[in-house]
Amino acid sequence: MILELKKYVSRLPEKIWFRAMLFSVGAIAAAAAAEWVGPLIPYEADLEIASGSVGDILTILASSMLAVIAFSVSIMVSAYGSATSTATPRTIALMLADDWSQNALSTFLGTFLFSIVGIIGLSAGYYDDRGRIILFFATITVIVLITGTLINWIQQLSTFGRMNDLIERVEQATSKALRWHGQHPYLNGQPPVEIPQGARPVSSDNASGVVTSIDMGRLEEAAEKYDVTVYLTIHPGKLVYPARPLLYLSGGDANDVEPQPFRDAILVEHDRSFDQDPRFGLVVLSEIASRALSPAVNDPGTAISVLDSGLRCFGVFAEACWTPQDSQYSRVHGPEIDTADLFTDFFAKIARDGAGMVEVQQRIQLCLLALAQSWPNIFSAAAPEASRNALAMALDNIVHKPDIKDLKARSQKVVDSGGK
Repeated sequence: MILELKKYVSRLPEKIWFRAMLFSVGAIAAAAAAEWVGPLIPYEADLEIASGSVGDILTILASSMLAVIAFSVSIMVSAYGSATSTATPRTIALMLADDWSQNALSTFLGTFLFSIVGIIGLSAGYYDDRGRIILFFATITVIVLITGTLINWIQQLSTFGRMNDLIERVEQATSKALRWHGQHPYLNGQPPVEIPQGARPVSSDNASGVVTSIDMGRLEEAAEKYDVTVYLTIHPGKLVYPARPLLYLSGGDANDVEPQPFRDAILVEHDRSFDQDPRFGLVVLSEIASRALSPAVNDPGTAISVLDSGLRCFGVFAEACWTPQDSQYSRVHGPEIDTADLFTDFFAKIARDGAGMVEVQQRIQLCLLALAQSWPNIFSAAAPEASRNALAMALDNIVHKPDIKDLKARSQKVVDSGGK
């Protein structure tokens, strides 16, 4: 329950309603506070012009913001639908968490509520002369704010939900997760070792789903409390079910340990997320390429863009692996993400769906060669295997002999680079 609450709180900034609520509360407070700030003005002034104008300005703002909000929501819904049909539904979570769209919608809604509260206050005689001048200057500030927001929002609409925008969003989320895993191998725990004989398995307690988060700190605390060692067998992104152990406990009186504190440190949900699951990001990238390579779309250019994006993601991972941080948890042996699994998640599907497209196969071999030559200590084993698999798929579909010869030569370079 605690882990679920922490996860929920951490995801609040990604919710559209949360940011809109904050902007709305701030706008209402600003309109209401004008009367309280008024007495702080140390002089009297003739406010007839401002008093007569502010109500009209607020009325214009209130009516125009309704139209802008409706337009913005329709654009966002259209972009979500376009992303689902042209890329993959898994990109919607990233679009919903977009800062630009959330800020724009929240600003428009906050401006509308600010105007409504101001109009009500003026109609009810809530403001005195000083309060009205404060409200007037607050209204001018709001106008400047929404003008800047509109300019940025119009610029954002030119790319929001387009294919390049979606690929870039997935790349950023994937790179972030890969960088963290590269810098924190084994989830900041100890390297995996052979599980001792007689170790006690701990399952998910009749819960089936996908692991989205593992709280290594809570596992360490529970292990110290019961004087046991924890051997994790899963990592974020893995499917779990009652018959599959989440971890094993060894040492002390492991058989007498209450397993619930260890279960509570592992969050199991219905859907995968990008936060701690780098393989999910690679899968989503490959799904975008697979959709582009389908006969109905036939867009190898997008698949090539995805391959370039994946190359950058693997580069981020490799660079992060050069500077790993020291382990923080001595009693927890974390899981290891196999590089071959990362390559399978990304390259295998693209190689399968682009098996008959020479330009896609050539780019696959080029990306694998770049990885094998640039970071041989990390990709020297996985890259040649992925290259051979991609070549085998291509040979089953490509019949033009010069193309076959070219692909064989490219694959051989990858194999040779991996063998160094």
